[in-house]
Amino acid sequence: MRYPGLLLLPLSLLLVSCASPTYKVSKDEYRERVKVLGVLPLMLDETSEIRHPQAAEVFSLLRRQNYGKSAQLTEMLRKTKGYFDVRQVAGEPDELYGALVAGSTLQGQGEKRYRKYHFQPAALSSLAAREGVDGFLVVVMNGLVRQEKRWDRVSLSATYLLADYNSIVVTAAVVAPTGEVLWELAGEPAGNFLPLQYPDFEEAFYNKTEAVAIKFITLPGLDRTLAEKEKGLFSRDPFPRIYRELFEKISGGLTSGMLNPFKSK
Repeated sequence: MRYPGLLLLPLSLLLVSCASPTYKVSKDEYRERVKVLGVLPLMLDETSEIRHPQAAEVFSLLRRQNYGKSAQLTEMLRKTKGYFDVRQVAGEPDELYGALVAGSTLQGQGEKRYRKYHFQPAALSSLAAREGVDGFLVVVMNGLVRQEKRWDRVSLSATYLLADYNSIVVTAAVVAPTGEVLWELAGEPAGNFLPLQYPDFEEAFYNKTEAVAIKFITLPGLDRTLAEKEKGLFSRDPFPRIYRELFEKISGGLTSGMLNPFKSK
């Protein structure tokens, strides 16, 4: 069966990666400037685009599931020994977002489209002095519509539907007290977090049509995805898989190719 907008690719091409975390300054300069890193609570951008019919409930769900998760990210970064210290910054996420974030702009095209955030230097400087840190790790979850490939999970022909999908994506940045972004993780595939839509290949198959409907995942389905633990006979990780994978991307991106000057600590 052929679908409009549906492309076929060899399986070997599925391994190509499109984006990676980016340092905005040299790694030597980064190490010199950020010896003590403050990790802020996970934030939500409620002005971002969510087309889900239960958009308000999606934000409430994320707020509930995000609660307390930054402690795990803080611990993962401590274990890298890449900083003199990594400190968890306490605070109410919505209040911190309102105080620290000055706005955002859309960057990139297609699968690499993402929301870049800008920050309030005065608020950052005041918070950095209070917390005794050199910079902040800011993680903002936001709704975005961008063109992506979604694969048929059943088909053996490696088919996908290229279309516009609504998702929750992540922009993570290390920000200096001046508001300067020193490191950033965003774009495709690094910023992917929670799909809100999926192509219903099965419906198209059984209805003998080439039109593939794009549907929204239900609120209970999203909740189960956010809470799902790692599967496997020997897996005992009680932490939700989707958050662990996100935090591994962030911690791995921040330590990739860097020396660990505090490894003996």
